[in-house]
Amino acid sequence: MGTVVFADSWSDFFAEFGLALFAEFFEYSGGEIVDVNSRRNVVKFSLNRGTQKTVFFMKRFVRPHFKDMVFAWRSFGHWFSQARCEWENARFLLDNDIKTYSPVCYGQETRFGLESKSIIVTEQLQFQCLTDFIARNWSNLQAGQKEAVVRGVGCFVRRIHELQVSLPDLHIWHIFLRQRQAGHEYDFAVIDLHRMSRDVTDTRKRINNLGRLYHSLLDKYFDFGLKRLLIESYAGNDWPYDVGTLLACVRKQAAAISARRNPKAY
Repeated sequence: MGTVVFADSWSDFFAEFGLALFAEFFEYSGGEIVDVNSRRNVVKFSLNRGTQKTVFFMKRFVRPHFKDMVFAWRSFGHWFSQARCEWENARFLLDNDIKTYSPVCYGQETRFGLESKSIIVTEQLQFQCLTDFIARNWSNLQAGQKEAVVRGVGCFVRRIHELQVSLPDLHIWHIFLRQRQAGHEYDFAVIDLHRMSRDVTDTRKRINNLGRLYHSLLDKYFDFGLKRLLIESYAGNDWPYDVGTLLACVRKQAAAISARRNPKAY
């Protein structure tokens, strides 16, 4: 027997579609699986109320690793499920004006006080995945437009780090953007938060985050000038150390990651 916690009035909404209990969510067979590995999967599905269609994503943690449970305990001081971690992290970012998906509910099933499986459901983010934007538009953008995107990403990541937040899964495909109505300016959002940690002041972890992001920038789209601009934009005018040294450290971290795996194509 599991439990489900809803935000706002979402309980009544989902009840109309026969989704109230944990098992009803976890065993839901509608929608399309858009991401899957041995421990979790992500389902995209929509529910129609009259003429209004609402699109959701449900992440199901099916085989939580004990090290992730320990990570949750260290982060929150409780044996939180992976879904509960993502729920808390999303709400924290939103409360601090960092855009991410809006969580509508999470559920969990425990055994002997430890997570057995869990789910989190979020509303579809009204932003475009940055890698989709790049694949479709990059070749048609002027140099200044590309630089505007890169500068925006750098400043966005700096804002996250200033909240003493670490994002060990900071790949470019976990960043989303939305163009503002006037000019070539963008708003950004970030997803995939279950391994996010707070109260992080260690500069090395910031560099690890940046190294992972740098690693995910394909040479096909990003020359060294754009990659350097990303780090310079992140540093801004008040980075307390030498920006060249920061860039060298980030590149070293990215090279270590690249030695183990190839970046994801987009």
